Amino acid sequence: MPNIETLPTTPPHGVAGDMPAAQQLLLDIIDTVREPLIVLDAEFRVTQANRAFLRTFRVEPEDTIGQVLFTLGSGQWDTAPLRELLRDKLAVEPQLNDFDVDHVFPGIGRKIMLLNARLVSQGPNFPRIILLAIEDITERRFTEWRLAEQHREVERSNAALDEFASVASHDLQEPLRKILSFGNLLNTSAGSVLEGNAREHLARMLSAAARMRTLISDLLLYSQVTRRVRRFVRTDLARIAREVIADLETSIAEAGGRVEVGELPVIDADALQMRQLLQNLLGNALKYRRKDTPPIVRFSSSSAGGQHCTITVSDNGIGFNEKHAEKIFGMFARLHGRAEYEGSGIGLAICRKIVERHRGTIAAMSTAGQGATFTVSLPVTQAAPGNLP
Repeated sequence: MPNIETLPTTPPHGVAGDMPAAQQLLLDIIDTVREPLIVLDAEFRVTQANRAFLRTFRVEPEDTIGQVLFTLGSGQWDTAPLRELLRDKLAVEPQLNDFDVDHVFPGIGRKIMLLNARLVSQGPNFPRIILLAIEDITERRFTEWRLAEQHREVERSNAALDEFASVASHDLQEPLRKILSFGNLLNTSAGSVLEGNAREHLARMLSAAARMRTLISDLLLYSQVTRRVRRFVRTDLARIAREVIADLETSIAEAGGRVEVGELPVIDADALQMRQLLQNLLGNALKYRRKDTPPIVRFSSSSAGGQHCTITVSDNGIGFNEKHAEKIFGMFARLHGRAEYEGSGIGLAICRKIVERHRGTIAAMSTAGQGATFTVSLPVTQAAPGNLP
């Protein structure tokens, strides 16, 4: 808004001055403003209105200048909140910002206008004036409302999918337990006498049931990322990484591997999910190692500006073609056959869901045969530490 506090309008009776030039300068100034702007006197009469105001509301100067704001047009400005704003609040606080007016205006339809009002004192010998700047935010508001509704719909859809996954996995566990139980009993009691195809069929049935149990367990784990959550607390990722390494100590030793932990930050997070995230990434690096090379996994971090931190997990494993960098985070995504590498293909999908719950991002970079690098970007502090997001 132009600073015109020193530019007087019509002075009180008996005060001399070169008013026409000052008034013309004032009009020239407000006409340079692209958004609608009007000047009101102490009685709320319109003394000046710029071209943007006249054009936006499709009114003529003779229908506007000299008229009380609340009587303009069809009385669209005559609302109790606006009267309170100009008559009461502006007298106490001489500058008020971001006041909404939602109205169906003659000739232009429904508009949502954002008002900024400023009470300007010109000195003891001059009356005060009110500058009223008006911004048309109709499209912005409609866009915000559409996005908010879409966000709510996505949340409802995700909640329904999570609930379905949870219920389905629970309901499937009981018949699966019976298949495994009776299959193992059959194998124990009659396995030794089965021959040929019968023995192979039993072995395949038990193998498929065991794989199904893994899929159900991982599906349940995926659904619990947003259903069974803890509050965000200050979490030391270096300590979490050391605990994960201790948990996977046997697997690391069997692979002849080494895990290096650099400096990792303390952030607001769900500590249990951070443990799950780092464990999945480390387990993934150990699983997809090169057969002839001991695995080396490195945890490191960096910070840019202090608002976000970047955690990097890199390895010297088999890597993958980078065209699959997005695919690997999908549900049940696999780049290799089950005979080569066991697992359900949900681990990295769980990682992405954990990271997104923490308002972060995860990405992968790799070259086939030259290892992979997973990069996780997370806020150092959450909007409401200690509360569920």
